Amino acid sequence: MNTNGKPVLEIKDVSKIYRAKAGFFAGSGKDVVALDRISLEINKGEIFGLVGESGSGKTTAGRLIVSLEETDFGEILLDGTSVTGLKGKRLKKFRSKAQMIFQDPYQSLNPQRSILDTVSEPLIIHRLGHANSRKERVREALRSVGLSPPDDFLYRYPHRLSGGQRQRVAIARAMVLDPEFVIADEPTSMLDASISAQIFNILLKMRDELGVTQLFITHSLAAARYLCDRIAVLYHGRLMELGPSDQVIQNPTHPYTKALIDALPKFGHSGNRKRYGTLLTREREGADEDLGCNFFPRCAVARENRCNLEKPILKDLGNRHHVACFLSQS
Repeated sequence: MNTNGKPVLEIKDVSKIYRAKAGFFAGSGKDVVALDRISLEINKGEIFGLVGESGSGKTTAGRLIVSLEETDFGEILLDGTSVTGLKGKRLKKFRSKAQMIFQDPYQSLNPQRSILDTVSEPLIIHRLGHANSRKERVREALRSVGLSPPDDFLYRYPHRLSGGQRQRVAIARAMVLDPEFVIADEPTSMLDASISAQIFNILLKMRDELGVTQLFITHSLAAARYLCDRIAVLYHGRLMELGPSDQVIQNPTHPYTKALIDALPKFGHSGNRKRYGTLLTREREGADEDLGCNFFPRCAVARENRCNLEKPILKDLGNRHHVACFLSQS
């Protein structure tokens, strides 16, 4: 694993805004800032975790990287080459290098296509091999994700598979092109704990044996700690904290990261005991997120006349640990 070389993926000052729809039934809705000037570097051979609650912008970031949506501002680079706004043949070539594993395998797999057709489709689209060689590559991909013997699965359909098996098929489809970069968007959120652990081990195998660089999107700090080399914590479209996974979880600095840790299940404990207590039970009213820190309305340790009036920027605390918080930078 190389985490010190030239980054495979660079996200430079990227923003994505969903505009409020106009019309009689649309009301006076506000624009939604899904990502607000995000900058990240993901190094070759690492699993990089993007962590945050629902609505934090995690999935939007993944969709922008693989060009399922377009950025409003900023630039995304793979191997130093901009992939922002790619079209036609250039986009097709890029997608052979960067693949995405979606959250719900039942929704992402065509119920009318067999597993053979599903996993071989990327090979057909990119005109790789012929019928026999494609079939053998599908077999290899299925073996690599633990669907063995593969001939038992080739002619099945998604409805005849368990949830864990469907997600393995989705991973095989992503890996059949031998991609350089893979985004796993909450790939175990629909699965129970024992099956999730098996999927995690497949992702680790992809990194350790095949050298595949990965962005792992999750709401679970526990999953991120198990899998990831580094973690970025995202809240309402802005980066709150970034650093090596053990350091971020064992020595959290941002109040939001601490709140996520407090939310983790504590086995053997009862009641509402919190280690950090940085989350307000009721949001502050009248706070303007456009003006101050995004987390200010929910932050129990925020400073009035500073946190509500100015947005903190991500600063280096040393040891590759960065945080965007005035309390931690003082």
